[in-house]
Amino acid sequence: MNYRLTIFITFILTGLSACVEPYSVNFGAAQEYIVVDGVVTDMEGPQFITLSKTNPEATNESSEFTQTIWTKGLSTLPMTKAKVKVIVNESQSYDLTEYEPGVYRLPLSFRGKVGESYQLQFHTDDGKSYLSSAEKMLPVTPVKRAYDVFNPKGIPKLSEYYGEYTPSNDIYLDFDDPAAERNFYRWQWTLWEIQKTCATCNQGKYYLFEAENGVDGDCFKDLTLKFNNVYDYTCEDLCWDIFYSKDITIFSDIYTNGQTQKDKLVAQIPLLQSNPCMVSLQQNSLTPNAYRFLKLIQDQAVNSGTLADTPPAPIQGNVMNVNNKNELVIGFFTASSVAEYRTMLWRKNINNAAVLNQLFKTIHNRDPIREERSAERPFIPVAICKRNSSRTPFLPKDWKWTP
Repeated sequence: MNYRLTIFITFILTGLSACVEPYSVNFGAAQEYIVVDGVVTDMEGPQFITLSKTNPEATNESSEFTQTIWTKGLSTLPMTKAKVKVIVNESQSYDLTEYEPGVYRLPLSFRGKVGESYQLQFHTDDGKSYLSSAEKMLPVTPVKRAYDVFNPKGIPKLSEYYGEYTPSNDIYLDFDDPAAERNFYRWQWTLWEIQKTCATCNQGKYYLFEAENGVDGDCFKDLTLKFNNVYDYTCEDLCWDIFYSKDITIFSDIYTNGQTQKDKLVAQIPLLQSNPCMVSLQQNSLTPNAYRFLKLIQDQAVNSGTLADTPPAPIQGNVMNVNNKNELVIGFFTASSVAEYRTMLWRKNINNAAVLNQLFKTIHNRDPIREERSAERPFIPVAICKRNSSRTPFLPKDWKWTP
């Protein structure tokens, strides 16, 4: 997959920060580190904690054009079979289930509450135990207004299909910062895009079959096909791919305490196709510790010296091995109250920069390759839209078909 949102690992790397020019880095991971990526919120809906390990064989690179360090090869490998729980106020605990390899889901009924404290605890299958510091969920002010502006040169180096720049819908908002208190913010987004292709088979074909819970479908190897043969299969029904922001967009009111923030750029939604899409913009509260951690990472592309200076290196988050305080654990676990702003982007302002149902091509930089009917296979099956953290067959909340 060429769509680079999927290989972003900025949250695990940082370096010396100051002013002056961004510079390029190129270094290997060398060691294997545990990576924690998790936040509990007071939003409705499923909540996930991701546990993984860095891949020692990966190579990490950045350029002068971006604050992001990209990885050649798999940046992380999922940490499976961990026993994970979230502890509330040092008393009540919630067990998480492994939803996907390395992705652990809280009970569907779970919702965080402002004022309560949360800790992450997990035990690996090799017997090691880890615990985060306690993070108190702080309140967040609501979004007053939000709007989008089309940007033909929105996001550099994102998609091979677009080349140098991927167009974007840039989202701006207004909010009132509370006076007489320090506030820290983070903005994230979730994007739902209609997908028309639900399965890709490499040197194989897609088949439907009866399973324990009804009809299922999957790719099966076919050695009569060339090793580089690819077939892509149309979705049987409506299907949405789900994308998540990866950039770190944060703000402190240290110089603007109590002031109204107007026309603040908080998100760039990539133009993946001209179809209408749903965006959930989340304005999150941050604890001071979480803000400091994210600020270090945001600054990792800026160095006060020359190209010969030490490149970015992993930093410790707030999760520790309870029996070995010297073990470096990367990432941060925290709690955030969320003010959500959901909107449809109708994409009537994109100046013909994309076409309908272009999502597959934007991601893979090619058109779908359909299996043709044959005498031995006169019926080509359509593929099931399988629900996971990046895809759903269910209509997104607040989705509209017409303006």
